[in-house]
Amino acid sequence: MIVEGKAKIKLAEGVFYNPKMTFCRHLDVLAYKVISESEGKVRSLDALSATGVRGIRARLEAGFIPTFNDKNPKAVELIRENLKLNGIEAEVFNRDAVALMRENRFTHIDLDPFGSPAEFIDTACVSALKYLSVTATDTAALCGSAPVAGLRKYAIYAEKTEFYPELGLRTLIGKIVREATKYDKAIEVLVSWAKEHYYRVHLKLRRSVALAGKIYEKVGYLFYCFECGNREWVPMDGSSLERCKCGGKFKMIGPLWLGELHDKNFVTRMIERVDEMEVTDSVKEKLEKFLRSILDEIDVPFAYTTHHLAKMLKVSPPQVLRIVEELRKAGFRASRVHYSGFGFKTDANIDEVKKIVLALNA
Repeated sequence: MIVEGKAKIKLAEGVFYNPKMTFCRHLDVLAYKVISESEGKVRSLDALSATGVRGIRARLEAGFIPTFNDKNPKAVELIRENLKLNGIEAEVFNRDAVALMRENRFTHIDLDPFGSPAEFIDTACVSALKYLSVTATDTAALCGSAPVAGLRKYAIYAEKTEFYPELGLRTLIGKIVREATKYDKAIEVLVSWAKEHYYRVHLKLRRSVALAGKIYEKVGYLFYCFECGNREWVPMDGSSLERCKCGGKFKMIGPLWLGELHDKNFVTRMIERVDEMEVTDSVKEKLEKFLRSILDEIDVPFAYTTHHLAKMLKVSPPQVLRIVEELRKAGFRASRVHYSGFGFKTDANIDEVKKIVLALNA
């Protein structure tokens, strides 16, 4: 048995439990708390429950009304044991998740599959009335390391760039947008992050024909030059770019989500609730630090990394904070990124960024 947050969870052979995702589940609970305070009673489906730990924590720590499902009979038996252990009554299904979601509607749906969520996203967009949370661990398909897998699963062409964690997030959100709009639903990103071996997004859905059409203003293509690091992005309006100003040929990557990766108010409210968590002080500090790094990240697509810039310019990589400071002094917006100690974002173009890197090496 393990204790995670307020939950006591039995483990069993043949039922998946990943202790490395505990920090993610702490963050999820904070997101659930904010959602619960906005919505009141939230009927939630933990569609791929395994041990049931996420749904149990959602009930105990955020007041959700969870329904559990897993196609593994051993998992279903274990979920029922864990519910009794925590004094919770809830429906538990032993169904194919797609079939269950097709037949039922929930305020919130949580998808945390072993691997890709691609096969579940379409039906989840039908079933989720207001909120959708998705985990993806097939990072190679999402970030461009496996272009053919990206085409098969997410209908995107991508190649690996220095900002591949962000590319993965934008690929995943873009896929969800395209599925949701088929059902006249638009999405709003509440919070998202890339960490270690996975991507995680929490989204709000709004049913509106007008908004579902307008959301495509935030979906488009990245044109990236692998020779000089230049990047341009355009919405899905038929625009295309062939040649970079350096003379190199652009690679077209997409379609991608080009909009916001977090809502500042939502993340602020998550931070305000960190002290309510039943975790150690050191974990609370880590949670707040991580959320503040998301909060401080500016809403500009596609980061730079010091190592990649230094390699192109054949100089030593300056400290990220020095680059950010110099960009701000020059009148540009700039920030670090939450997923890398070597990454930063700015609204300066590639030439301005290179100029500052070279000046810091002078």
